[in-house]
Amino acid sequence: METLQKFILEHNTMTLATVGNKVASAAAVFYVPIKNNASLIFVSSPESEHILNCKIEPRCAITIQKDGLEWSRINGAQLKGTVNVAEEKYWTNYFEKYPYIKSDETLSKALKKVKLYEFQIKWARLIDNSKEFGNRKEYNF
Repeated sequence: METLQKFILEHNTMTLATVGNKVASAAAVFYVPIKNNASLIFVSSPESEHILNCKIEPRCAITIQKDGLEWSRINGAQLKGTVNVAEEKYWTNYFEKYPYIKSDETLSKALKKVKLYEFQIKWARLIDNSKEFGNRKEYNF
């Protein structure tokens, strides 16, 4: 579990995959780990397709990975869980990691249109092909 937690802490962008009313959606969002890395918070518009999907079906999946062009360097995490509106107190965590959002004129205006969401991790798989092809460890939360 320590290796997975370290990987989550070393990155900041996840791709959220959702489905609702038979429409699939994927979105890349910045995240911040909370609750001992058992949840990830992110911001999004309540009207975005992926959030509308989460209102229908809160179960979804995310990936976090390093860029690369060689199979032997594929290193990433696949996670499954649920998305819900996050508690307001976690805005503090978000702004600690991304303080520039409040001071950037464009981003601070955008904050009026978004909500804070929590992805609660239920299951995870860490893949590291640098150790061997298909090397993986799975975790239940």
